[in-house]
Amino acid sequence: MFNVSHDTQKFSQHALPPSSASGEFVMPDDNTVVSVDKVGKPVSYFRDDTWDFNAFFNVTREIKSRYQINFHPEKHQPELLIELKQRVYFLIWGAKGDLLHMEGNTFRKLSYCVDVAKSANYALRALKGTSVSSLALLRNELVLSQLFHEQKASPEGTIWSLLKSLSALTHVNQHFPEKRHFWLGIPEGKTLKQFAKQFSSSSIGHYPTVIPVIYEQLMGRLVKDVDEAYSKLKDLRDVKTYAKKYQMTEWQAFHEFKTIEGSCFFTLSAFTGMRISELTQIDSTSYKEVNLDGVTLCTLRSWTRKLEKLPREDVWACAPICKKALAILTELNDDYRSVKGDIHSSPRFSFDAGRHGENISSQTADIVLNLCNIRGVFTNYSKHLDITYVPDEMDEVYRLLNPVISDRYSPVKSRADGSFYWHFSAHSLRRTFAHFVVGNGLVTLAALKHQFKHISLAMTAIYSSHAEVLTLLGIVNPANVKKLVEDAEMESHKTYLRDMFDHPEAQSGGFMKAFEGNPKVLTDRQFEQLVKETKGANKSTGFGRCFAGFKCSMNHLFEPSSCVGRDCENLNINHDEALRWQERHKRIGHKIQQMKEMGFYNQNTLARELTDIRSAEKVMRDHNIAFERFNLGAL
Repeated sequence: MFNVSHDTQKFSQHALPPSSASGEFVMPDDNTVVSVDKVGKPVSYFRDDTWDFNAFFNVTREIKSRYQINFHPEKHQPELLIELKQRVYFLIWGAKGDLLHMEGNTFRKLSYCVDVAKSANYALRALKGTSVSSLALLRNELVLSQLFHEQKASPEGTIWSLLKSLSALTHVNQHFPEKRHFWLGIPEGKTLKQFAKQFSSSSIGHYPTVIPVIYEQLMGRLVKDVDEAYSKLKDLRDVKTYAKKYQMTEWQAFHEFKTIEGSCFFTLSAFTGMRISELTQIDSTSYKEVNLDGVTLCTLRSWTRKLEKLPREDVWACAPICKKALAILTELNDDYRSVKGDIHSSPRFSFDAGRHGENISSQTADIVLNLCNIRGVFTNYSKHLDITYVPDEMDEVYRLLNPVISDRYSPVKSRADGSFYWHFSAHSLRRTFAHFVVGNGLVTLAALKHQFKHISLAMTAIYSSHAEVLTLLGIVNPANVKKLVEDAEMESHKTYLRDMFDHPEAQSGGFMKAFEGNPKVLTDRQFEQLVKETKGANKSTGFGRCFAGFKCSMNHLFEPSSCVGRDCENLNINHDEALRWQERHKRIGHKIQQMKEMGFYNQNTLARELTDIRSAEKVMRDHNIAFERFNLGAL
């Protein structure tokens, strides 16, 4: 859902002129065009109660309501509604010469503008029947408090979202006279989030992490279902032929095909951590295998749209089972598809005797598997899996992994007989993927950031904040095992610190330098105090140890390259870790050469790898390890 900059000329003829230097502010009137089709012909006007942007912006066949703004005039104070529409207009288009941008030259998606409009529309309904006729009055703390008094029953996340939407409307103040400028009257010293908490009765929580015993069953079922479907791959092109061969009704075969479809999309999500929006962008050619360092890497090529100005081709690491899942989706009922090989085109049929007939009577229009419909696929396949949740056996681990889950996101659903099953969502699988791969030490946090296409490492850290619990996989009494794990970690921590002070000449990084001027030989009491102070604070992946703990900015906990060069006071590297940097130096240099030969790297990738190489060279110099400097010019 993106504004496409090279198409702005299609709207330019309808755009409003910018404000003049003399202070003349041009406002949209009833006849101002607010949306156009692909050739620039008007679709919606300012006076309309609903603005429809499908013809121009809906290029991925999404559900039409995602590209519409309904202002519901009967629910608003009339003058306030006019200003809301004016601000939404400028938020979407801006003025002539500056289309699709706002202050700071910030590029934004249409979906963002639509969401802002809908949230602000909802919030401002509370002012119907009042004399509040201008958003400028929201500068008053009492007016703002009154606005959210009606939201008392809403969770914190909902109120925060409404506040952020209203705040976004302040970004277009430059299109209005100064007396109409507004900002939110948040009490001094409070943030939007704190204000939201003040007016909410509950926290929204987050999507749940699947507990190990359920996750284990899920992954086993996925592999089994996909393998079974793949063994019948040649029979999946035609649902009618399939029904005859496997001696079932066409109705049964059709629903078996829907189950197979669900298992494949589930698999692609579970083994990559993809968002649903990213699942909508893969196609039959997305699976690629790449050989690096003698290891075959399985990848899925797709498009990332979140946080990007334009769709960006990207790569996800995956498991070999994804190759089968994609092949199945490509074949599934392909003889009946309107577009051959389109995995997002799902054929539909009518059956004799209505919905309960056994044979197909006719074919209807294909379902387009977009954002909304794939959510439905997940819901239906969750019911098919029907994995039992047993409260007495599973509640303890569930609460340990999911300390804050609202009812809205609860995965535990009841059956008619009073028992329970686990409902899966794509975002829940994404969170669980993070816990599993980080909690079991399979990847670094930085690698997971790249896999999830996050804009910051701190965002990725949220997903794996309880990852250590996965060490309890399959254990009946997690509390006892966790104690043993903690004891072992403490012993390792002591051993590492003792080596540091017994062999200071074999260390690098800034942590030891912080002790300059202090006695390097610690008494037993001083050593135990240091152990106590750094307990739980240190993190390591074998290339260095960070002693910052929760004070760390999350920039180097798992990839210390950025802190090696400045000898960060929280980082220590011993001789064994330095030897691992030596191996890393060789490996990365070889990989860059391979990537160049294959045309498989971009500037961002090269910059990241080069940073690691130079960091490795500094570490080797600090530890007197001979090496040959990597020559970028040789590329």
